[in-house]
Amino acid sequence: MNSSNKDNAAQHTTSFRGHDVVDPTHRLIGTISDVVYDNGGTPQWAVVDLGMLRSSHYLPISAGYMSETGEFVVPYDKKVVKTSPKADRSHLVDASTKSELTRHYELV
Repeated sequence: MNSSNKDNAAQHTTSFRGHDVVDPTHRLIGTISDVVYDNGGTPQWAVVDLGMLRSSHYLPISAGYMSETGEFVVPYDKKVVKTSPKADRSHLVDASTKSELTRHYELV
């Protein structure tokens, strides 16, 4: 990753990390603790802490938007996120996990 991509990645991380994730009715789902990027430095997956026994799950960045109030709004409810693949400690998304996430969130 060149320095421009690193700068973009750092900028995106700070713009997502720490924000609440809410469903379309603004019910709290969790909080973004990390962001997973593709090789080009584009954010792909948010790691969302649901607050239950410190479980974290992946959520597609492309599915949501940042509201004027600073909430990351997604078209899913908490159950959908809770049943998605759990984020591992490294927060790396391998091909198998990516395939599972694509199916789970119907991103085809």
